[in-house]
Amino acid sequence: MTEQTINELTNFFQQFKTGETKQPVQSNLFFDKAVDYFFRNMEERGLADQTLDFYKKKLLAFRKFLVQIKKVQCLELLTGEEIKFYIESKYSKNKTNTFNCHARALRAFFNYLERDGYLIANPARNIKPKKVRNEKIDYFTIDQVRKLITSFDLRYKSELRNLLLVMVLLDTGVRNSELVRIKLEDINFRERSIYVYATKTNTFRTVYYSKETERLLNVYRREVLKGAEKGPLFVKFHNQYNEPILGSGINTEMVYGLLSRKAKKIFGDDFRMNPHKFRHTFATHFIINGGDAFSLRDLLGHTNIETTKIYVDMSPKDLKTKHTKHSIISNIENNRQAGSGENHEI
Repeated sequence: MTEQTINELTNFFQQFKTGETKQPVQSNLFFDKAVDYFFRNMEERGLADQTLDFYKKKLLAFRKFLVQIKKVQCLELLTGEEIKFYIESKYSKNKTNTFNCHARALRAFFNYLERDGYLIANPARNIKPKKVRNEKIDYFTIDQVRKLITSFDLRYKSELRNLLLVMVLLDTGVRNSELVRIKLEDINFRERSIYVYATKTNTFRTVYYSKETERLLNVYRREVLKGAEKGPLFVKFHNQYNEPILGSGINTEMVYGLLSRKAKKIFGDDFRMNPHKFRHTFATHFIINGGDAFSLRDLLGHTNIETTKIYVDMSPKDLKTKHTKHSIISNIENNRQAGSGENHEI
C-alpha cells in the first residue's frame, strides 16, 4: 500500500478511538410520562383507534402491577424477571393468547423507549410470545348457511336488514368493524362492489358481492331505506314499531347481539356464531371452490400472505372432494377416452 493509503486508513480508524459514544441519558423515568411519549408516537404514525385502545388497556393493567411493586416512577430499575412474572400471572395453560397479547404490548412499549433513547436497557428484550397451536378453522357448512338464510321472517323490516347483514358478511368476508361503517356512498351498485375502511390496518380496499345479494339489497333500499342515497347501510330500528331510524347506524355490539340470538334460536344454546365466523366461512369456501390465496389476501385485507394461508389447510372431507375431482388416477379414464383415436409413438 502507498503511504497515502496508509495515512487514510490510519485517520479512518483513529475516529473510532477518539469519538465519543452517545448514550441515552435518562433518570427516574416515570411510567406515565413514558406512556405519553409512546402514544404520541403512535398517533403521529396514524395508527388505528382499535390499536391505540389495545395498548391502552394492556398498559393500564401493567401500571397497576408497577404500583404494587413500587416501580411506577423508576422504570430503569424494572427487571425482565418482574415483567415475566407479571405476564405469567395473566396466563394459564388455556389462555396462551392472553399471554401473547400482554407480551407483545409490553415488548412494543419498551422497544420504543429503548429505540428513542428514553431507556438505556430494555427489560422486555427477552420476553417472547408463546407458540400457539394451530387449531381447525371454525366455519359454517353449506347446510348451516342454508338453514340460517331461510330462518328470517321477512314480514318484518328489521329481519330484512338482518338477512342482508348476514348475506354481506358471507359474501364479502368483511370484519364486524368494517360492516357497521358501510355507507350507501361506499357502494358501487353498477360494479357490485363496496369500498371499505379497515380500522385494524388503517387502510381501504374494495370487496364484491353477488347477484343474489344485489337482489336483496335492492329490496332493502326500496322497502327500508326508502330510496336514500346517503347514510349508513345498516340502520337501527324502533323496538316497538319495527320501523327504521334512517340515518342512525348500528354498532358492533348490536351485530354480536342479533347473531347470538339467531344462533340460539335455530342452532341451540351451545352453537357459536359471531361475525368473525362469517369471515372464516367466506375465506374457507373461497379456497374450497378453487380461489387462490393471493386473491383472498386482497379481499380480506391481510397485510401478510401467511395469515391468509391458514385457510388453505382445509378439512379432510374437503381434501377428499378435491382429490376425487383432480387425482390423475380418478381422471385416467377420461384422459384415455380423450386420447383414443390418436396414435402416439415413444
